[in-house]
Amino acid sequence: MRRALRWIAANAPLMALALILASLSWVVAVEKNDPTVEQVFPQPVPITLAALPKGMLVVGDFKANAQFTVRAPASLWASLKVTDFTAIVDLGGLGAGAYQLPLKWELHRHPAWVTHVEPEYVSVELDFETVQPVPVRVSVEGEPRLGYIQRPPIVTPTHVIVHGPASYVSRVAEAVVRARVQDATADVTGDFQPLPLDSQGQSVPYVTLETKTVSVQVPIQLSSYYRVLSVKAVLTGTLAPGYRITNISVEPPNVTVFGNPESIAALPGYIETRPINLEGAQASIVERPPLNLPQNISLVMADQPVVRVLVEAIQGSRTMVITPTIQGLGPGLTCTISPATIEIVMSGPMPLLDTLDVDDVRAVLDLFNLGAGVHQLEPHIVVPEGITAQSILPVNVQVEIAIFTPPTPEGGQENMRPLKPSI
Repeated sequence: MRRALRWIAANAPLMALALILASLSWVVAVEKNDPTVEQVFPQPVPITLAALPKGMLVVGDFKANAQFTVRAPASLWASLKVTDFTAIVDLGGLGAGAYQLPLKWELHRHPAWVTHVEPEYVSVELDFETVQPVPVRVSVEGEPRLGYIQRPPIVTPTHVIVHGPASYVSRVAEAVVRARVQDATADVTGDFQPLPLDSQGQSVPYVTLETKTVSVQVPIQLSSYYRVLSVKAVLTGTLAPGYRITNISVEPPNVTVFGNPESIAALPGYIETRPINLEGAQASIVERPPLNLPQNISLVMADQPVVRVLVEAIQGSRTMVITPTIQGLGPGLTCTISPATIEIVMSGPMPLLDTLDVDDVRAVLDLFNLGAGVHQLEPHIVVPEGITAQSILPVNVQVEIAIFTPPTPEGGQENMRPLKPSI
């Protein structure tokens, strides 16, 4: 026993050295296969606020992140996630005020450890939570059209509740909605979003209004010295034969007049133009005729309304009997067509249809590259511009093409000729 102890004592340094060398060999082998990596974790870790005292609010929209530098084996690094980290700021026991609070953190993966965290301290502002009613005011922007009067606006509800940090809620003097009435001729109504403003008209941050929209009506009334009248166009004369009026428009359709209330009230609901002469018209007419204004009544605007009278030819139809014309008949050939005439039904303006002559319309039979034999062809109809060929009777014409044979001396065979020379 003593000999064994003496042997152990004598060889203890060598045994310790062997153990150290074995451990180093193991560490080197592990490090070689799975080296240790130290670097910044690429994703920011959200900072959580904990233990907020009852009745308190964090001023503003708190959004802060922490950046971690981590040392860990490469295999572990590849699997690290944001949820492996915890970053907390403890608000327990704090009152109203601005603070620089230490960041508490933890990494839930081993064998990994954090070598650095930013930030070390986090800025947080706390305040007491409160609510307060404030009046709603309508800010009217612009002016109604000349001759109209804006009355005091009506808003529902008349007060809204402001919620938020006490130091900011106390700055809110009113909730303002903006309604635009520029050139309005009728009540302006709608739902508008109120804005919390202080006594200087500046927006107050970090507060919310419990009522998101309010209903606003801005009454707009016509002054008794003004009146809106529709414009009635007066026409005289007769259009050219075959033409008709398709539309009459006035722009603007209404005018505003000015005068004393008694004269204004006595007016009918319209005002007439001076007569517009349509005698013999064959096209649309655009005029700016004067208005027949009573005495002591004047137009608010200097420009006279524009009157447009749209004039179009009356549409009709006409049937003509046409002898077809042939073209492209080859040399040494002759042809016979059946029937010898066709009927064409045409549509268009009556004044143009009435002036059509038989020479103005053609039915062309194209015989190019056709040899001897019987052919069914559809004539190509040529009509003047503005006229449409609605139908052809018959649709197809029979054309019999034959080889031309000169007459014998005895005259025993007839010479066949084309109906019309080719063109």
